[in-house]
Parts: sequence; C-alpha cells; structure tokens
Amino acid sequence: MPHAPYRYVLNSLLYILITGCRWCDLPQGDRWASKSSSHRWLKRWREDGTLEHLQARVLAMPAAGYAYADEKGLIT
Repeated sequence: MPHAPYRYVLNSLLYILITGCRWCDLPQGDRWASKSSSHRWLKRWREDGTLEHLQARVLAMPAAGYAYADEKGLIT
C-alpha cells in the first residue's frame, strides 16, 4: 500500500478533530487520506508524542489567535 502524504493525513485528522464526525464520514478525494490510514497515523502520533508537539505548535501561533484562546481556556 502506498504511503499517504503527511499533509493529507493532517487534513483528515484536523477534519475529524474539529468537526467531531465519525471516521466513516471522513471526506474522500484528492486532499484526504483514507480513514484507516488517518486512524493509523493518529495512533502512531499519539504514542510517540507528535500529536502533542503539533498541538503545542498550533497553540503558539499568535497571528491566528490561538495563543489568546489557549490563555482564556477556550481550547483544551
């Protein structure tokens, strides 16, 4: 099975995490990874700390307003 590009995996994971939709409702197309590939990468990234690192990097982006939202406890 070919390796899914990380950008497509990240698109898919962000979609799942932001919308709260079920894995079976993940969009299909050119910019999305499959649900099985996305789930596999989510599991790997949670285990090796990559997901927490990505979350910290996103929350540290002041231009996007995430730092403010994190300070106010709006993002958990």
